[in-house]
Amino acid sequence: MSTVSLNGLSHVYENTTSESVHPFNLFVDDGEFLVLYGPSGSGKSTILRMLHGLETPKSGTILIDGADITHAAVNDRDVTLALESYALYPHMSVRDNLGFALRVDGLPADEITERVESVMDKIGLSDILDSVPGDLTQLQRQTVALARAVVRRPKVLIMDEPVVNLVPEQQAETLALIKQLQQEFGLTTIYATSDLEDAKVLGDRIAFLDRGRLIGVETPDLAEALVASVSDTDS
Repeated sequence: MSTVSLNGLSHVYENTTSESVHPFNLFVDDGEFLVLYGPSGSGKSTILRMLHGLETPKSGTILIDGADITHAAVNDRDVTLALESYALYPHMSVRDNLGFALRVDGLPADEITERVESVMDKIGLSDILDSVPGDLTQLQRQTVALARAVVRRPKVLIMDEPVVNLVPEQQAETLALIKQLQQEFGLTTIYATSDLEDAKVLGDRIAFLDRGRLIGVETPDLAEALVASVSDTDS
Protein backbone atom coordinates (compact mmCIF):
# COMPACT_ATOMS: atom_id res chain seq x y z
CA MET A 1 0.00 0.00 0.00
CA SER A 2 1.21 3.50 -0.79
CA THR A 3 0.32 7.18 -0.86
CA VAL A 4 0.13 9.20 -4.08
CA SER A 5 0.69 12.95 -4.22
CA LEU A 6 0.04 14.94 -7.41
CA ASN A 7 1.43 18.44 -6.99
CA GLY A 8 0.74 21.20 -9.52
CA LEU A 9 0.31 18.52 -12.19
CA SER A 10 -0.67 19.65 -15.70
CA HIS A 11 -0.47 18.33 -19.25
CA VAL A 12 -0.44 19.60 -22.83
CA TYR A 13 -0.60 17.22 -25.79
CA GLU A 14 2.05 17.58 -28.48
CA ASN A 15 1.22 20.06 -31.28
CA THR A 16 -1.41 21.80 -29.15
CA THR A 17 -1.29 24.93 -27.00
CA SER A 18 -4.25 24.52 -24.66
CA GLU A 19 -3.85 22.41 -21.54
CA SER A 20 -5.63 19.06 -21.55
CA VAL A 21 -5.17 18.98 -17.77
CA HIS A 22 -4.87 22.27 -15.89
CA PRO A 23 -2.58 22.43 -12.83
CA PHE A 24 -4.08 20.67 -9.82
CA ASN A 25 -3.15 19.12 -6.49
CA LEU A 26 -4.49 15.79 -5.25
CA PHE A 27 -3.46 13.43 -2.45
CA VAL A 28 -4.49 9.77 -2.33
CA ASP A 29 -4.11 8.08 1.04
CA ASP A 30 -2.57 4.69 1.72
CA GLY A 31 -5.08 2.00 0.71
CA GLU A 32 -7.66 4.52 -0.51
CA PHE A 33 -9.98 3.93 -3.46
CA LEU A 34 -10.14 7.26 -5.33
CA VAL A 35 -12.38 7.66 -8.37
CA LEU A 36 -11.70 10.19 -11.13
CA TYR A 37 -15.14 11.10 -12.45
CA GLY A 38 -16.04 13.27 -15.42
CA PRO A 39 -17.32 13.26 -19.00
CA SER A 40 -15.27 12.23 -22.00
CA GLY A 41 -12.45 14.73 -22.55
CA SER A 42 -12.32 15.85 -18.91
CA GLY A 43 -8.74 14.64 -18.43
CA LYS A 44 -9.29 11.38 -16.52
CA SER A 45 -7.35 9.10 -18.85
CA THR A 46 -4.55 11.64 -19.29
CA ILE A 47 -4.03 11.76 -15.53
CA LEU A 48 -3.84 7.97 -15.39
CA ARG A 49 -1.39 7.92 -18.30
CA MET A 50 0.85 10.43 -16.50
CA LEU A 51 0.74 8.25 -13.39
CA HIS A 52 1.68 5.20 -15.43
CA GLY A 53 4.45 7.02 -17.29
CA LEU A 54 2.85 6.97 -20.73
CA GLU A 55 2.50 10.77 -20.83
CA THR A 56 4.91 13.45 -19.62
CA PRO A 57 3.49 16.26 -17.46
CA LYS A 58 3.91 19.85 -18.57
CA SER A 59 4.44 20.83 -14.95
CA GLY A 60 4.25 19.44 -11.45
CA THR A 61 5.39 16.30 -9.69
CA ILE A 62 4.10 12.79 -9.00
CA LEU A 63 5.15 11.30 -5.68
CA ILE A 64 4.58 7.72 -4.51
CA ASP A 65 5.38 7.25 -0.83
CA GLY A 66 7.20 10.56 -1.02
CA ALA A 67 9.51 9.45 -3.85
CA ASP A 68 9.46 11.56 -7.01
CA ILE A 69 8.58 9.30 -9.97
CA THR A 70 7.49 12.10 -12.33
CA HIS A 71 10.04 11.16 -14.99
CA ALA A 72 10.70 7.56 -14.01
CA ALA A 73 10.41 4.78 -16.59
CA VAL A 74 7.16 2.81 -16.65
CA ASN A 75 8.86 -0.30 -15.27
CA ASP A 76 10.35 1.64 -12.33
CA ARG A 77 7.07 2.97 -10.92
CA ASP A 78 5.33 -0.14 -9.55
CA VAL A 79 2.06 1.20 -10.95
CA THR A 80 -0.21 -1.32 -12.69
CA LEU A 81 -2.73 -0.13 -15.28
CA ALA A 82 -5.90 -2.13 -15.98
CA LEU A 83 -7.66 -1.10 -19.21
CA GLU A 84 -11.05 -1.94 -20.68
CA SER A 85 -9.32 -4.40 -23.06
CA TYR A 86 -8.36 -7.76 -21.58
CA ALA A 87 -4.93 -8.09 -23.30
CA LEU A 88 -4.59 -11.72 -22.21
CA TYR A 89 -2.08 -13.97 -23.94
CA PRO A 90 -4.32 -16.34 -25.96
CA HIS A 91 -1.85 -19.25 -26.02
CA MET A 92 -1.26 -19.22 -22.26
CA SER A 93 -3.40 -20.77 -19.55
CA VAL A 94 -5.03 -18.53 -16.97
CA ARG A 95 -2.38 -19.67 -14.49
CA ASP A 96 0.43 -18.64 -16.84
CA ASN A 97 -1.27 -15.35 -17.75
CA LEU A 98 -1.42 -14.40 -14.09
CA GLY A 99 2.08 -15.60 -13.34
CA PHE A 100 3.88 -14.18 -16.39
CA ALA A 101 4.73 -10.73 -14.98
CA LEU A 102 5.71 -12.29 -11.65
CA ARG A 103 8.20 -14.56 -13.43
CA VAL A 104 9.58 -11.52 -15.27
CA ASP A 105 9.95 -9.81 -11.88
CA GLY A 106 12.03 -12.77 -10.72
CA LEU A 107 9.75 -14.09 -7.97
CA PRO A 108 10.35 -17.68 -6.82
CA ALA A 109 8.10 -20.31 -8.38
CA ASP A 110 6.45 -21.25 -5.08
CA GLU A 111 5.55 -17.61 -4.34
CA ILE A 112 4.10 -17.21 -7.83
CA THR A 113 1.95 -20.29 -7.33
CA GLU A 114 0.76 -19.04 -3.92
CA ARG A 115 -0.15 -15.59 -5.23
CA VAL A 116 -1.95 -16.87 -8.31
CA GLU A 117 -3.93 -19.55 -6.50
CA SER A 118 -4.75 -17.20 -3.62
CA VAL A 119 -6.30 -14.48 -5.78
CA MET A 120 -8.23 -16.96 -7.93
CA ASP A 121 -9.52 -18.72 -4.81
CA LYS A 122 -10.73 -15.41 -3.38
CA ILE A 123 -12.82 -14.74 -6.49
CA GLY A 124 -14.05 -18.35 -6.74
CA LEU A 125 -12.46 -19.18 -10.09
CA SER A 126 -9.78 -21.71 -9.17
CA ASP A 127 -11.42 -24.17 -11.54
CA ILE A 128 -10.39 -22.18 -14.65
CA LEU A 129 -6.68 -21.89 -13.82
CA ASP A 130 -5.71 -24.38 -16.54
CA SER A 131 -8.11 -23.00 -19.17
CA VAL A 132 -7.00 -20.71 -22.01
CA PRO A 133 -8.71 -17.35 -22.67
CA GLY A 134 -10.53 -18.66 -25.75
CA ASP A 135 -12.44 -21.12 -23.56
CA LEU A 136 -13.68 -18.42 -21.17
CA THR A 137 -16.77 -16.24 -21.16
CA GLN A 138 -16.40 -12.50 -21.63
CA LEU A 139 -17.00 -11.94 -17.93
CA GLN A 140 -14.41 -14.57 -16.99
CA ARG A 141 -11.83 -12.95 -19.29
CA GLN A 142 -12.48 -9.57 -17.67
CA THR A 143 -12.18 -11.13 -14.22
CA VAL A 144 -8.87 -12.80 -15.12
CA ALA A 145 -7.54 -9.48 -16.44
CA LEU A 146 -8.40 -7.83 -13.12
CA ALA A 147 -6.86 -10.70 -11.16
CA ARG A 148 -3.66 -10.37 -13.21
CA ALA A 149 -3.42 -6.69 -12.24
CA VAL A 150 -4.02 -7.43 -8.56
CA VAL A 151 -1.71 -10.45 -8.29
CA ARG A 152 1.34 -8.23 -8.77
CA ARG A 153 0.37 -6.32 -5.59
CA PRO A 154 1.58 -3.02 -7.04
CA LYS A 155 2.08 0.10 -4.98
CA VAL A 156 -0.71 1.73 -7.00
CA LEU A 157 -3.42 0.12 -9.13
CA ILE A 158 -5.02 2.35 -11.77
CA MET A 159 -8.07 1.46 -13.85
CA ASP A 160 -9.50 3.19 -16.90
CA GLU A 161 -13.17 2.31 -17.56
CA PRO A 162 -12.54 -1.47 -17.18
CA VAL A 163 -16.24 -2.47 -17.36
CA VAL A 164 -17.37 -0.62 -20.49
CA ASN A 165 -17.26 -3.77 -22.65
CA LEU A 166 -19.67 -5.64 -20.38
CA VAL A 167 -23.46 -5.75 -20.33
CA PRO A 168 -25.11 -4.03 -17.32
CA GLU A 169 -25.52 -7.20 -15.25
CA GLN A 170 -21.87 -8.12 -15.76
CA GLN A 171 -20.80 -4.56 -15.02
CA ALA A 172 -22.45 -4.71 -11.60
CA GLU A 173 -20.80 -8.05 -10.83
CA THR A 174 -17.38 -6.80 -11.94
CA LEU A 175 -17.67 -3.58 -9.92
CA ALA A 176 -18.41 -5.65 -6.82
CA LEU A 177 -15.38 -7.82 -7.59
CA ILE A 178 -13.12 -4.78 -8.06
CA LYS A 179 -14.19 -3.41 -4.69
CA GLN A 180 -13.71 -6.82 -3.05
CA LEU A 181 -10.19 -7.28 -4.41
CA GLN A 182 -9.19 -3.72 -3.55
CA GLN A 183 -10.33 -4.12 0.04
CA GLU A 184 -8.91 -7.60 0.56
CA PHE A 185 -5.45 -6.67 -0.72
CA GLY A 186 -5.52 -3.08 0.60
CA LEU A 187 -4.41 -1.65 -2.73
CA THR A 188 -4.17 2.09 -3.24
CA THR A 189 -6.43 2.41 -6.30
CA ILE A 190 -7.28 5.22 -8.72
CA TYR A 191 -10.20 4.47 -11.04
CA ALA A 192 -11.50 6.56 -13.94
CA THR A 193 -15.16 6.52 -15.00
CA SER A 194 -17.79 8.68 -16.67
CA ASP A 195 -20.58 6.94 -14.72
CA LEU A 196 -21.42 8.70 -11.45
CA GLU A 197 -23.30 5.69 -10.07
CA ASP A 198 -20.24 3.49 -10.59
CA ALA A 199 -18.12 6.17 -8.92
CA LYS A 200 -20.43 6.22 -5.88
CA VAL A 201 -20.37 2.42 -5.58
CA LEU A 202 -16.58 2.17 -5.69
CA GLY A 203 -14.99 5.30 -4.31
CA ASP A 204 -13.94 6.25 -0.82
CA ARG A 205 -13.71 9.70 -2.42
CA ILE A 206 -14.63 11.03 -5.86
CA ALA A 207 -12.60 13.65 -7.72
CA PHE A 208 -14.81 15.52 -10.21
CA LEU A 209 -13.08 16.68 -13.40
CA ASP A 210 -14.54 18.98 -16.04
CA ARG A 211 -12.74 20.21 -19.18
CA GLY A 212 -9.35 19.39 -17.77
CA ARG A 213 -9.91 21.04 -14.39
CA LEU A 214 -10.27 19.44 -10.97
CA ILE A 215 -13.55 20.90 -9.70
CA GLY A 216 -13.58 19.27 -6.29
CA VAL A 217 -13.22 16.08 -4.25
CA GLU A 218 -16.06 14.68 -2.18
CA THR A 219 -17.24 11.52 -0.46
CA PRO A 220 -19.82 9.49 -2.44
CA ASP A 221 -22.78 10.86 -0.45
CA LEU A 222 -21.86 14.45 -1.37
CA ALA A 223 -20.57 13.89 -4.92
CA GLU A 224 -23.94 14.24 -6.63
CA ALA A 225 -24.49 17.66 -5.07
CA LEU A 226 -21.06 18.78 -6.30
CA VAL A 227 -21.80 17.64 -9.84
CA ALA A 228 -25.21 19.32 -9.76
CA SER A 229 -23.72 22.60 -8.58
CA VAL A 230 -21.35 22.66 -11.54
CA SER A 231 -24.17 21.84 -13.94
CA ASP A 232 -26.26 24.70 -12.53
CA THR A 233 -23.34 27.10 -12.97
CA ASP A 234 -22.83 26.05 -16.61
CA SER A 235 -26.48 26.52 -17.41
